[in-house]
Amino acid sequence: MTIDSNLPPNAAASIKAKKHKLKKYEALPQTVCQSDGAIPMDFFSPFGPMIAKLTFPSALINKLNDFADDFYEEGVSKEFLVPPEIVFNGGEQSIAKTLESLAQQYVSTIENHEVKKIQLETAWVVSQCESTASPMHFHSSNISGVLYLKTPDIDPEQEDKSYISGRQAGYINFMIGGKQALSKSLMSFKPKVGDCYIFPGWLLHGVEPFSGTGERRSMAFNLTYQTP
Repeated sequence: MTIDSNLPPNAAASIKAKKHKLKKYEALPQTVCQSDGAIPMDFFSPFGPMIAKLTFPSALINKLNDFADDFYEEGVSKEFLVPPEIVFNGGEQSIAKTLESLAQQYVSTIENHEVKKIQLETAWVVSQCESTASPMHFHSSNISGVLYLKTPDIDPEQEDKSYISGRQAGYINFMIGGKQALSKSLMSFKPKVGDCYIFPGWLLHGVEPFSGTGERRSMAFNLTYQTP
């Protein structure tokens, strides 16, 4: 949100004060703990549910990009499923087995016991061009996640803004609750190739549009699990 320079001084000051008050509800991406599995995993807990952040194997990122490149159209935003022959190819080193292993690490770290059964339900690629947003939503699965495959060149002016002020930098935003005293309601992460986030499927999340050039490409996924 920009402030009209033609507004009366008192009105402009009032808008700035309101933005400052709202910004206090935006949490900083600070880790609360880390697990030492096969792939190190950082945990964030800005408002209750745990969000895990990790770096996905580069070989699997290249495999997904080789697949998704055939569907890319400049200036066109689209979503498409990742087929079984891509997801399950590679045995224990496949995309599916890697995601299931990471989700098992995520659940067992949070709930402090082993997972009885965990299964990848579906995975799909989201290809977004400039000005494309994904409104706040949740998934039907136990666990959801997103893996970043490509990121655009962002207008530097957007990096200095916040979600509250209408930033257009293509960040992923997690939200829960509302204007609650002594609590944070929002956390945003800047996309980076290789970064993967795992979180409860019910957690509200969305992607703001970006102002810049190139493609914002990610793979979203859903998993289900059972515990003893």
